Amino acid sequence: MPPDHDNEGRHPALRQRSATVLEEARLWAATEYGYNSRRVHATMNENLKTRTKYDAHPWQLDVAEALLLRVDCLVIAGTGSGKTTPFLLPLLLPENKGKFALIVSPLLSLQAEQVRLI
Repeated sequence: MPPDHDNEGRHPALRQRSATVLEEARLWAATEYGYNSRRVHATMNENLKTRTKYDAHPWQLDVAEALLLRVDCLVIAGTGSGKTTPFLLPLLLPENKGKFALIVSPLLSLQAEQVRLI
């Protein structure tokens, strides 16, 4: 989950539930087809760092992994926190070479609407 510096203690039960769901998906994938969470995290992060010089945040890697494992995700984080990165990280894995992600964002529409309201 994204960092929540102002509200570090909010929703601890939901945070724990999210961690549990992801861990269950990891265990299932490891049993079914030898999935290795540490390898996936390391590969995604290494390839991101090679391309951008930045390390992924742990929550970005977890969200990307959840997407790979087909776990439903909801990420709530502030503007500029890096919410788009988890959608791109799976594309950095060798087995996904040549695949693409289409990300639709209404940001420009929202900006135009906010300008009209001012």
